[in-house]
Amino acid sequence: MAIVSLKEPSSLKIKFNHGADTHGKAIIKTKSYPNVKPVASNDSLYAVAKALSNLQEHDLFDVSRVDNTTLAE
Repeated sequence: MAIVSLKEPSSLKIKFNHGADTHGKAIIKTKSYPNVKPVASNDSLYAVAKALSNLQEHDLFDVSRVDNTTLAE
């Protein structure tokens, strides 16, 4: 039997640099935005992340897209 993959909503994760701790290690905090349409382009997601980062106090560190797929028979 063939396995079918079903695209589920993705999530957008934006990491911000909050400076360094007492040992000089970077403090990175993540904001997650769930329920992103699977058909959203990477370019548009990155543009949204950049726009949101402009509203933040801390510097943008990283942008990730987490895709979710359900497998079924």
